[in-house]
Amino acid sequence: MKNLVKLTSFGTILCPLFVVGTLAATAQVQPQQEPGPISAPNVTLNIQGSSGTCPKTIGLWWFVLPYEGGAEHTVVANTKEFADETKLVASKNKQFVEFVSPLRSNYASCVGQARGQEYTFYNVEFKNKKAYFRVDLRKINAPGRPSVITYKSIVTSRPYVRWAIAD
Repeated sequence: MKNLVKLTSFGTILCPLFVVGTLAATAQVQPQQEPGPISAPNVTLNIQGSSGTCPKTIGLWWFVLPYEGGAEHTVVANTKEFADETKLVASKNKQFVEFVSPLRSNYASCVGQARGQEYTFYNVEFKNKKAYFRVDLRKINAPGRPSVITYKSIVTSRPYVRWAIAD
């Protein structure tokens, strides 16, 4: 009985130390992430050039804000990698928007395009010394889920589009 009391007392002291040590070791294994803004694009589309000198990729900042019955999407194309300015092509179409950017001289010969297999509604085409960034919601394969462009503009010389999709 005396040995059982000693063993129980020993376990009462050792058990919390073991638990704390395990938690500390587990916490050290998990990587720490710093909160803050996303400074690099979170989506990358590969550019398939058919002639000339083309950039390798184009980055998109794409954010989704889900809400009951749908989601609002915001996309900004990083055209600053190959162009200094961007213009919005006028259109009243609520499911299609196009921006045009004159290419810098080192990419002016580029003919090609970037279109993601997952994101077919985002497209960049390079031709005639210009880059054309398009958001075409008609290419979303979601029958019965209406989508519409709610805002389009140019922010820091980059195309900026906000669009929504509903159930």
